[in-house]
Amino acid sequence: MTLLDRALSEEHYDVLDRADTFVAETLAPRTEEIERTREFPRDVIEAAGDAGLLGILVPEAYGGLGGDFVSYCLALERVAEENSAVAETIQGHTFATLPVLHFGTQEQQNRLLPKLAAGESVGAMLLTEPDAGSSPTELGTVAEVTDDGYLLSGEKSFGTNAGVADVHLVVARKRPQPDDSHGVSVFLVPNPDDVEGFSFERGEYLGMHGHVTGDSTFEAVEVDADALLGAVGQGFRIAMGTIDMARTGLGAIGCGIGRAAFKKAVDYAGDREQGGNPVGEYQAVQVLVAEMDSRLESARSLVYDSAVRIADGGSDTRASSRAKFTASDAAEFCARNAMQIYGGKGYRTDYPLERYYRDARILSIIGGTSEIQKTTVADEVLGL
Repeated sequence: MTLLDRALSEEHYDVLDRADTFVAETLAPRTEEIERTREFPRDVIEAAGDAGLLGILVPEAYGGLGGDFVSYCLALERVAEENSAVAETIQGHTFATLPVLHFGTQEQQNRLLPKLAAGESVGAMLLTEPDAGSSPTELGTVAEVTDDGYLLSGEKSFGTNAGVADVHLVVARKRPQPDDSHGVSVFLVPNPDDVEGFSFERGEYLGMHGHVTGDSTFEAVEVDADALLGAVGQGFRIAMGTIDMARTGLGAIGCGIGRAAFKKAVDYAGDREQGGNPVGEYQAVQVLVAEMDSRLESARSLVYDSAVRIADGGSDTRASSRAKFTASDAAEFCARNAMQIYGGKGYRTDYPLERYYRDARILSIIGGTSEIQKTTVADEVLGL
């Protein structure tokens, strides 16, 4: 039993049981199909909602579990161990749900949160643009005030669940701008099929098949005045308010991928014989296994250290950044060296190791690159 296991409560184990059941009964039978077709698995996401995994952080009053952030990371890690694309879909959905919980009006919360928690609606946050990252002064998407609400115009890049979501949180600059801010605000926009002027083009990527992201275009999209989430000028705070949680969640996904690769490598090292002996008896393989084990457990310690801080209400950017880049590195290291232990078979597409490797590669890029995470940690340590 690990130190983490000893610290878990009955509520944590309940969430783990929910995740295990979801993975075994729904996700595992569909993983190969999702990987092959790359189609968005809406039925799987709905099943995740039925299992309570989309509403772990949502209060029970809105149909959620009312759980803490440790519960969320435990579930996300377990899902990622089977299928990281679905885990990332849950992650993107969750971080579109939380702003509604924290900043929405009572009407918006009553209308949106029960469906988001149940998986009847999927959420997406759209912040990044082709020519702008997260700087409020560089955002090109604008919301022109009209008599009835707003007209949204601009382009967004990436954004997990973009295009397939039922609720898009679109970050835009209000025009005319308030005197005291850049007017960066968040607007609730439905699915492109239900909105004139909203178009979406899906991108194809190296890994994370089944996870949908791409380019969204808004051409004078009309939204009502009640589509505004929070107050005018709160957009950057809303979009970035859960960044420590999001980075820690990505770390949990990395741990899930790493654990999957590590388990495959250990099993193969015990079963595969070379020269009459299991390959696990050779020191070259043992060195790889030891390094995989230590890197993975180090990453898990940092991820759950950050998760506990968040659960206790003490979000810590240094903790979340080091968790993310360490887990990203561990995931890629474990996937790469599991392939090495398998030899030529590890490179074949009928084994899952090449999928783990492709899926792990994106983690050092999204949510802030590993280089950004390291400079963030260094700045915190050095007091810069």
